[in-house]
Amino acid sequence: MDKRYKGFLSYFTGHLCEQDACRFLTKKGYRLIAKNFRPARGMGANELDLIMLDKKTLVFIEVKKRMDLQTAAFVFDERLQKRLYKGAEVFLSQNPQYAHYDCRFDVVLLDENKNMQHLQNVLEEI
Repeated sequence: MDKRYKGFLSYFTGHLCEQDACRFLTKKGYRLIAKNFRPARGMGANELDLIMLDKKTLVFIEVKKRMDLQTAAFVFDERLQKRLYKGAEVFLSQNPQYAHYDCRFDVVLLDENKNMQHLQNVLEEI
């Protein structure tokens, strides 16, 4: 398979998974604030897949899809957590209207069979 095609396929699949996760969380009462927030390059921060409000809590959500839910959870390592935390700091610095909100980090895991698991508060202070 051509490398560019494989990259496009991964990109497209990722966006579909993020849409599924967003619909799932919206049904649970979450409200979408931003999708695919990208801090500037060189900041040591990852893109934030979804940023949503759960009542008065600002939730930074990472979406991961793999063959099974356990493998998807394994990808959420310490390095990724630090980069997501940095991304949240950048978002808050650029959006001061959310500065006084409680914040939380969640993960939505998906597998090949479209099973979905929502894990709340997965990131403690680093």
